[in-house]
Amino acid sequence: MLNKQTRLLLQGFPLGLANTLPGISGGTVAIILYIYEPLLRAIKKIDLKFLIPFGLGAAGGAFFGAVVMGRLFNLYTATVYSFIAGMILASTRVTIKEAGNFRRSSKVLLDIAAVLFGFALAYYFSANQTAAAVTGSTDYFQIFIGGLLGSMTMILPGISGGTVLVILGVYRPVLTAISTFDILALGAFGLGLVIGLILFAWLISWLLKNLRRPVMMILSGLILGSVQSVIPARFGQHELLFFLLGFVLVLLFTMVTSRKKGI
Repeated sequence: MLNKQTRLLLQGFPLGLANTLPGISGGTVAIILYIYEPLLRAIKKIDLKFLIPFGLGAAGGAFFGAVVMGRLFNLYTATVYSFIAGMILASTRVTIKEAGNFRRSSKVLLDIAAVLFGFALAYYFSANQTAAAVTGSTDYFQIFIGGLLGSMTMILPGISGGTVLVILGVYRPVLTAISTFDILALGAFGLGLVIGLILFAWLISWLLKNLRRPVMMILSGLILGSVQSVIPARFGQHELLFFLLGFVLVLLFTMVTSRKKGI
């Protein structure tokens, strides 16, 4: 039998890996591993005996994912972006499902407004982050914000950490920082992650309990608005194939995980 620390280390690995893949939610993975509620309690209590081994495992998973994705970016840039675009678009299934059916009343306008607000916000952040223009350049404050907002994905099932980083335009720089051990960039990202986890553990719990529908509608808009930032300048049949492959894989993943308790 594995001791508790080793088990937490192993459980953290797939969650860290998931957060490097747009369209795959770290929070959803936590639910699949039956560690979602213990993780949320540990964050609220700042339980270091739980968080340190789990965090080390997540860091290992993130490093593995970053190295693999970084190499694929260098070799097959347009193909990888097409694949990611499909993954991101398919992930809206989770947020829309979580929001429930559209209301058959005047309040449907509020739903539409929430989606449009999220879409406009994502479009604003990613307006100049086209697939052709995204590079590995480092903006430490932007990476800090990426860590701050990306931390929500560890405690919000259905939302991908990679997708949030794409929305903010820091996905590629963060992967580069992890795979090359850029201490300053990793420090900025890690600081944002820690602060975000402490701040958002309570806030997300309250929002999901009291304002679940508008939150999910806004998140749906954010996801839709971020897709344009990873559509490659060249989009031929090959790119279309990988776009559809990414879409189908995440769609199947969310269909399977939606059967788990809590999603």
